[in-house]
Amino acid sequence: MAEQEGLSKDEVRQAQSFESDDPKRAAALRFARDVVESRGHPSDGSFEEVREAGYTDEQIMEVISNVALTQFSNYMNDSIQTEVDIPAVEPTSSR
Repeated sequence: MAEQEGLSKDEVRQAQSFESDDPKRAAALRFARDVVESRGHPSDGSFEEVREAGYTDEQIMEVISNVALTQFSNYMNDSIQTEVDIPAVEPTSSR
């Protein structure tokens, strides 16, 4: 699916580790990781870094919204034990 969106397998693997060769994308991924790890309380430094990378406040809110929606979806699917109908992907370490 990600390849249909223009990401190579290597880019998908990197994103799963919150990394990217593209500096702007890397800043967004680090910010998203901080949102997850801080449970919705990213540091001032994270906000500063993602803004310096060129993201607007609206785009930053979209990142936060996507993190929240993904967390919500994961909780719901885990709670109701949704049958997974896509190939399993092993978690990667975030650091």
